[in-house]
Amino acid sequence: MKNKLHLLIFLLALFISCDKECNCDSVVYESNSENNYIPTETDRASSNYCETDTMSSAYLDSEGSIVYVSTIIECQ
Repeated sequence: MKNKLHLLIFLLALFISCDKECNCDSVVYESNSENNYIPTETDRASSNYCETDTMSSAYLDSEGSIVYVSTIIECQ
C-alpha cells in the first residue's frame, strides 16, 4: 500500500512539473498615420506563454502623431 502511495505521489509530481507544450507567437502590430491606422505586423517571436492574450498601448512619435501598438499572443 505504501509503495502504491509513493508511486502515485511520484506520478502526480511528474505530471505537475511537466511544461505545457504550445505553439504560440508574440506578435506586435503598429498603426499610425503613415499606414492609415491599419494595424501592421512589425515583430513576431516565439512565446512560452500558452494562452491567447492582448496588451495595447499608444504613444506620440517624434512628429507628435499618435501610434497605436498591440502585442498579441497568437496560438495555433
